[in-house]
Amino acid sequence: MSTTVESPRSATTGEPVSTVARRNRLGIWLCIISDATGTVALLISYTYLWSLNVNNQWAPPKNAWADAWPFWAIVAGIVVSTALIWWGIAGIAKGHKGRLAGAAVLASLILIATFVGQIVQLSTFPFGPSDGAYASATFWLCLATAFHLAMLGLLVLAVSIRTGKGLISPDNHSHARLVAMYMTWVCISAALGALVATTMLASPNTQMPLFGTFTG
Repeated sequence: MSTTVESPRSATTGEPVSTVARRNRLGIWLCIISDATGTVALLISYTYLWSLNVNNQWAPPKNAWADAWPFWAIVAGIVVSTALIWWGIAGIAKGHKGRLAGAAVLASLILIATFVGQIVQLSTFPFGPSDGAYASATFWLCLATAFHLAMLGLLVLAVSIRTGKGLISPDNHSHARLVAMYMTWVCISAALGALVATTMLASPNTQMPLFGTFTG
């Protein structure tokens, strides 16, 4: 006599978890694409202003560039927390529920510390947001990363709570995987921002165009 194994059902919609996961996966890809347009716009703006150097106003006062190491320390925090969530997902897929719960708590703490670090960096730059094009572009890149960190903190906290309540389980852990996918994108976004902010400093354009000047 054959027995039919019923596929796991979503606790919220009653549908097979595979159906819900497929629909949600499309949603997270659309979110990543939408988010990427904003990141690309910031990167293009930075590189455009750096290459053009209008009115010789790219550099901050006294060439006081931001230190490079905080950018990469913040990227490292995001990467480590993302790796922890993927590690936890690999565990719960094998039935180790506690591994994801522990990984989410640890990742949350790292994200909080990284967010605080981002705020400290923003508040200790040796320039203000209006001190030239570099200063303004760098502030915007860091503000975008701060926003991403706040989002990740909330998402990972949700993973921790939902895992504790059994809503994320070995047979229904797609929500945690979607969070990890978004976190992976944020790793890329933050790394690209750090790359341009730490390597594209002094403008290569010494024949800068002059706008807003009049002769008579």
